[in-house]
Amino acid sequence: MSRIDFVTGAPEKYAHLVDDLIQVRTELREVVSSFSEAEMRLGRSGDIWSARRTLAHIGVYVHVNGVFIHRMVTTTDPQRMPVREDWEIQRRGFMNGSSLGLLDYIDREIQETVGLLAHTPDAAWGRRGIVDGNSRSLRQRVASHADHIRDHTDQITVSK
Repeated sequence: MSRIDFVTGAPEKYAHLVDDLIQVRTELREVVSSFSEAEMRLGRSGDIWSARRTLAHIGVYVHVNGVFIHRMVTTTDPQRMPVREDWEIQRRGFMNGSSLGLLDYIDREIQETVGLLAHTPDAAWGRRGIVDGNSRSLRQRVASHADHIRDHTDQITVSK
């Protein structure tokens, strides 16, 4: 049986998923901070994204997934709408300004999701949502969200 911290109302059974989202945010900051702005923007051969383009991709999806996770917590069986990634990157100006500025945006988006999840009762972690026709639980979506950020953090790491 899962337990809830009766002081904060925070889940204990799924706290590791919230912690992982915090950890991956820290890992991303460490990696991006090790690059110069020029290195972040350095083009790659073929279809491989620059580190900056990868960071812009993360910027789009931390927002999209954050909104979707919020909908999963607050509504019944939400469906995540398709994402027009290139349009979102351009609209939000993610390729302009500094990489550290974009990283600050990503931090805020992740922190907003962490804040929501830190007060989500254990019972809500089984709620379902649909992405690309696949139904997943909140716990699966949060784990996938952290894994997605970590995969792209690794992609940035090897681009140096």
